[in-house]
Amino acid sequence: MEDYRIRVLSPDGTEKHVRELDPPMGTPLYLVGGPRRMEVGPLGDCREATFEGDPATLGIGPRDTVQVQYRPTGSGTWLNKYAGTAVITGSARSEVGRYKLQGLKIRRLTEVEARTLLAEADLGAQVRQLFTDLIASGQLGSTLQAPTTSTIPNLSITSAALQSNFWKVSKLIEERLRGRSRQTRTYLNPDGSTQAKDVNPDWGVNPDLRPVFGYPTGTLTIDEATEGVEIDGLDTDSTLLVTDVRVTFAQTVLTTGVENFANGAGTVPYRDARAPLTHALNVAPHSYGEAWRGLPLPADPALFERLVASTVEVYATGFVRQGAPNPPNTTVGVNGPSGALWDGDSGTSLTLTPPPDIVVSYYSVLLTFPDTAPLPDGWEVKTEGGTVSGLLVSATDGNLAPNNGARLASVASEGPPTAAGLALMGDTSQARLAGAWTTGGTYFKTRTASFLVRPNDSADSVKLSAGTLIRASPTLMAASATPLARTPTLNPVVARLPGWNYSPAAKAVLTLRDPLGAVLETRELPIELLVYDTADDGELYTEVKCGQRDEAEALSFTAAISTRDQDATTDAVRAST
Repeated sequence: MEDYRIRVLSPDGTEKHVRELDPPMGTPLYLVGGPRRMEVGPLGDCREATFEGDPATLGIGPRDTVQVQYRPTGSGTWLNKYAGTAVITGSARSEVGRYKLQGLKIRRLTEVEARTLLAEADLGAQVRQLFTDLIASGQLGSTLQAPTTSTIPNLSITSAALQSNFWKVSKLIEERLRGRSRQTRTYLNPDGSTQAKDVNPDWGVNPDLRPVFGYPTGTLTIDEATEGVEIDGLDTDSTLLVTDVRVTFAQTVLTTGVENFANGAGTVPYRDARAPLTHALNVAPHSYGEAWRGLPLPADPALFERLVASTVEVYATGFVRQGAPNPPNTTVGVNGPSGALWDGDSGTSLTLTPPPDIVVSYYSVLLTFPDTAPLPDGWEVKTEGGTVSGLLVSATDGNLAPNNGARLASVASEGPPTAAGLALMGDTSQARLAGAWTTGGTYFKTRTASFLVRPNDSADSVKLSAGTLIRASPTLMAASATPLARTPTLNPVVARLPGWNYSPAAKAVLTLRDPLGAVLETRELPIELLVYDTADDGELYTEVKCGQRDEAEALSFTAAISTRDQDATTDAVRAST
């Protein structure tokens, strides 16, 4: 006889009690109709669950953690089938109360923050470190169990260092980590042909309260010849289509500059209004058409790569001291590695000390970049003991002989960097610079950037912990944008299986038969969701949803709301520029 029970933990992870259906002693479990719709993903990550029961005997309080445990034979080891946080609990004044549980992925991990630097490492090791640090922070008490290499394996992908910056844990994983890995999986159609589906790692917290991250494995074999097995089709949802994502950075600066098109028009000055900086990323094939979504991102240094300069020169401008020799010594003292300007480490710096014979008004820092340097998005400059101004980047393309007037362009910032040290140029200004910023050309070409530093005290030194051109990291933008891809699902089905003795798996091989038992077709589909449920007569059964997680009507409604909210956010970002 199949048996189940619940284990209740307080919000800090301390066990409160266990309730069984027919305990040898103590309070029995009293549910109306048994647990209903316990949803678990193919990686074992718990989603949502609902049930009804007697509040006095259940003893489940707000934000308690509830584990549902099961054993298929009525004896032996209890298996954890689901775990979630109680977000709706029954009233103590009701004979029958309503309960709703949500997996830690969709509830508690959207509320707690990540506080540490994730050093460059294998993506799986990086996520293990994230959860290890989260547990050590004490935000979840003793509820969450330590990750292992079994639940979060290495993925053989090196993941760049990432400063968590107090992001919510779920947001950090969804928008910064998941997209760093992608696999293509092939599935079998009824006619014997195959089709591919690109997937990112899944993640969450499993019924053992242990974090999981990676790709599900294993196969469920489902055959309608087995007693109690039913296979039905689901309506296909194609409400939401996203094939391309436009990443938007709204926090940009006003810019001025000059352009020379080498066409006899001469040098033309310009002043561009403040506009957002955007990057377009293709995240899905255009098989069903082209559809765009906006993704606003903050001007966060962690999202940008620093460009490495070929040379760094520093000059001083000011007044010659009285009694100085002729010519005066105007050489600036430069101490520290040049790489401190672009290594992304605030602990390293370049120190500028005043020349012996100059009262410094400002230092001018000039950087030269190689021909292969990518088109920059702006600057990062951080200083201690001075203020930054005069940010300028210029280029000549080298496609025409110098005496014919090579194409050139420059962009200068009219404003200082942000508090984080960033100054981003908008799309229009960047497009002007792009005309001259090219790897082509056989004649003299330049890629330079410069900025001014005014010392707070002309006699004191100035420290620069950053000072170079930057561009948005393609890897991190892809990590943010790739999970937003949406295309029509594979032809979905739902299979109903007797009992709960089925573990999450990556895919299902389904054999459909006619009323006489002859095979109609065999298909292979990705498993999107397992639902452990109880019928009105108390029978336990499992629904395996393949190719599509939810009903088409529910997905359509959710997609409409999501699109409305996302459009409102994007409009707000655009309005702020």
